[in-house]
Amino acid sequence: MRSTDTSFDLKQSTRDASLVRREIARLFGATPARRIVLAPGMLSGLRQLFTCLRIERLALTTEEYYARRHFPGIACDVASPSTLAARVIATNPGAVIASVVSWRGTPLPVSALFDEIRRTLGALAPLLVADYTHAGAIGFPVLSGLNADVVSGDPEKWLLPPGQRSRLAFLWIRSPAVFRRAAPAFSPFFLALEGQTDERSARWLDPRELREVAAWLSDSQMTRRALRDRHHANLRMKQRLARRLGIAFDDDASVLWTRQQIPKALESRLERLGLLWHAADGHARIVCRADA
Repeated sequence: MRSTDTSFDLKQSTRDASLVRREIARLFGATPARRIVLAPGMLSGLRQLFTCLRIERLALTTEEYYARRHFPGIACDVASPSTLAARVIATNPGAVIASVVSWRGTPLPVSALFDEIRRTLGALAPLLVADYTHAGAIGFPVLSGLNADVVSGDPEKWLLPPGQRSRLAFLWIRSPAVFRRAAPAFSPFFLALEGQTDERSARWLDPRELREVAAWLSDSQMTRRALRDRHHANLRMKQRLARRLGIAFDDDASVLWTRQQIPKALESRLERLGLLWHAADGHARIVCRADA
């Protein structure tokens, strides 16, 4: 970034980035905050991380949003959550990605899966990455309890107000050894790391998006208790919608994944609120956010 660029204030952007890291650390148990990398999208951050760690083979569950095509140049194995640990032990990939909650709304036993892999392989265990994108659907479990080396996510899906768009994402690198290896790869990028920004940093984060996220986090004064209360409200919304649509429901996650026909008026309202997404196979995903 150049000093002649007047579209942002470098000092303000640095303060915003620090605030976002502190709030992520406080709300989700991602300490220390200095090991949080900010990125313009989760995939950008993960691909940069895998490149610097020289990851050549990756294992994914069948429940991931990301697929082989998202990681060109890396060999990818895909296995069901129930067979993932055995697959990893047999193929010895450099990294594993498993979602805390799948994009369809299915909670996955990430902590137990990673624990099994780590216990079996010990020092030979691959980099274990937890995708936290839809963790809000189960009330935002504490990151430190996921048994992951890295947790990746974003505030847009479940934290920011519905309709507030942001590409801002984060990687919390729990392992100090991994962070030491990864930091040089992120240090040239604008505000990616705490205390690493200068006027010659490469473009990376949008200062305006960062300002909006930081301002909302500061104004909302969100707490863990508020997140828990919001989650309970989301589950009640899921129950109401499921009853209205005449479909079975559970309290596993505040997402409905259904082929059921949605009444036009309800469909229009959900789409207007940004809570409805139609998959190519005919399913609809309803993100149940009562704050909408």
